Amino acid sequence: MVVPGTNESINKVIKQVNKLVYVKDLVDITAVPYVARELMLIKVRCSASQRGEVCNLVDIFRLGVIDVSHTTMTLEAQGREDKMSAIADLLEPYGVLEIARTGRVALTRESGVDTKYLETMRSSSGVW
Repeated sequence: MVVPGTNESINKVIKQVNKLVYVKDLVDITAVPYVARELMLIKVRCSASQRGEVCNLVDIFRLGVIDVSHTTMTLEAQGREDKMSAIADLLEPYGVLEIARTGRVALTRESGVDTKYLETMRSSSGVW
């Protein structure tokens, strides 16, 4: 789980989450390099004639096709929050029937590569 906020608000969240029965361990990784991603499953209305268009979006965004029926397609996406929002926006005209999102999850980077540095490089170069 990724929670933006001040040190005080993050400490409050940590205390509350630690009270949950199924939490084994909780670590604040704010000050260390980390990688964060989100998973989204999205079911869209899709006729046979529209499948080609939707499959083009699948290729562009590197989505997975999880299920196909006569009238729907269920897709899997993983990545950053802005990517998830862009996908949902582009699929909206087809008719989004259901969306399930995990929210951000994160792990520390063992390589030690600084996350903020990578974000700066990505935004300045427009690459990735």
